[in-house]
Amino acid sequence: MRIEGFPQLRPEYRRAASPSALSKTFGQVLEAKTQDRYVPSTPPPRTEPEFSLAERTYYGSVTVSNATQAKLKQLAELDAQADYTGMSPDEIYAEIWNRYNEAFDGNMIAIKGCIAGPAEWCVVNNQFCDEVTHHIFNPAINAAWKEGVELDGRSYAEWTYEEKTALDRSCREKADKIVFDAKMKVLGYDGMSFDEREAAIREKYAGKNTTIDFLKMQNELQETGVLNNKMGWESARLYRAMLEVQLEDLFNPNSISAVGYEQHSFMTADQWYRVADQPFDAAKLTAALKQQLARISGPNDFSADYVNMMENFFDHFVTGAADDSLDQLLAAAKE
Repeated sequence: MRIEGFPQLRPEYRRAASPSALSKTFGQVLEAKTQDRYVPSTPPPRTEPEFSLAERTYYGSVTVSNATQAKLKQLAELDAQADYTGMSPDEIYAEIWNRYNEAFDGNMIAIKGCIAGPAEWCVVNNQFCDEVTHHIFNPAINAAWKEGVELDGRSYAEWTYEEKTALDRSCREKADKIVFDAKMKVLGYDGMSFDEREAAIREKYAGKNTTIDFLKMQNELQETGVLNNKMGWESARLYRAMLEVQLEDLFNPNSISAVGYEQHSFMTADQWYRVADQPFDAAKLTAALKQQLARISGPNDFSADYVNMMENFFDHFVTGAADDSLDQLLAAAKE
């Protein structure tokens, strides 16, 4: 990170830096000395009482806690001071991820999922995604676009609408893959097949049974592409939507089903942390999901085979029950 007024690093420092030196946690960033790549901002961190309600309100309806606002502001300052010159997308993603994950107690994988938790998590996720977009995704799109035009050899003004659209799509796909590959490296699933990722995730969360553990597991399954690969995009989307409804009813005392639409409010951080470390009843959630599926299957014209397949997904991904018939159902569905 380059900051005006501080001595800059010698060129050979960056070349000699080990991979571990390129990835600093949030805590290390705040404690770094001037000779390191990251240093704290010159003004002292703002204290929580300094943040007004207006400062803590986002999108007109989501209010974050003072503690979260302080972290968001500090992270934004660090991002504004960051110098990622000469770093690969993988290294940049790791730096950003590690800062956020450290700041939010190792819960970023749960925060990114957006299926449960306090409303303020959406603010955290959006700020994180903005940094990844700015430093990795947009440069990747620009590089892919420039390469595509140069390889074609014609002036871009001569391209047809269809050719421009195809190039835009190709550039976005390349940028998406760069971000996804960087994410897989930081999560530890780089080079694995989808089945290997699922097995690794199951092993990682074996024996862990708190609410936050369940959310982390579900969101790792989503972020690694396991759910989409196993279910297909549409079924995975339905699965996640149903999870969101059931978890809202389980954890938010002011959910629509509990207090009605007019009295409904988003879950606060205080409400969330009362249940985050409590034991999670996966069997109860699976039963509720199956009941919900029965209610919506008729209006949505779900076939008996599709209902059976989704119920097997609930068993497989929520309770972790092994079902040998699942692969047969998936094979039949693809046919």
